[in-house]
Amino acid sequence: MDHSGVVYAREFDGKKHNFGVVGVDEGTLIMYDEETQSRWSQLFGKAVSGKMKGAALEKLPSTMTTWAQWKALHPETTVYVKRSVPYSSRFTKETFEKAAKMAPGPVRGNDLIVGLEGHVEARAYLLRRLADERFVEERFEGAPIAVYLSKDFSTARVYDRQIDGRALSFRLTEDEQLEDAETGSRWNPISGEALSGPLQGKKLQSLISTFAVWFAWEHYRPDTTIHGESE
Repeated sequence: MDHSGVVYAREFDGKKHNFGVVGVDEGTLIMYDEETQSRWSQLFGKAVSGKMKGAALEKLPSTMTTWAQWKALHPETTVYVKRSVPYSSRFTKETFEKAAKMAPGPVRGNDLIVGLEGHVEARAYLLRRLADERFVEERFEGAPIAVYLSKDFSTARVYDRQIDGRALSFRLTEDEQLEDAETGSRWNPISGEALSGPLQGKKLQSLISTFAVWFAWEHYRPDTTIHGESE
């Protein structure tokens, strides 16, 4: 399976739709909607066949992380736990550690990536390379962005680095916070919120991204550029 977790709004054309899973294609779950029987890619939220072919579901912000990290940020959270969850063994601390410590070299089909889709472009960050850098600043579709990976490799966040129209430059500190060079404010790298300094209370805009296995992502977005590789 593609190792991704994506959240979508179920409403389009002014109506709520009900979805189920019908199968797998190139490692990606294929969903169907009961109303039109169209088939949808779970990874990208796009209809691949049927009446709705070409349509796209609205992606909603979400974070794949550990329960401990989420609970620290949102202590009031309740959680739904199902006794038997298919493929739950793939979402463990060991899974992310193994992916982060894969041997170096060109991108491989089983590489775990952090995938980012823009209005036109798509970019992938190999987990095993991101594990060495932990924090990356660059531009995507002309916008200044930042990519953060937690110490245990289980949480990745992508942000627009602009606050009030000004691009900020950050560094990852030894105590696992982000510090901007412009004001010296300190930021939580998982929530994107400024914890102290002149910008305290401000929040970076989170860009929707997801973990995925490269062969599944690349099947749908072969035009994807890979961070750290020449185009």
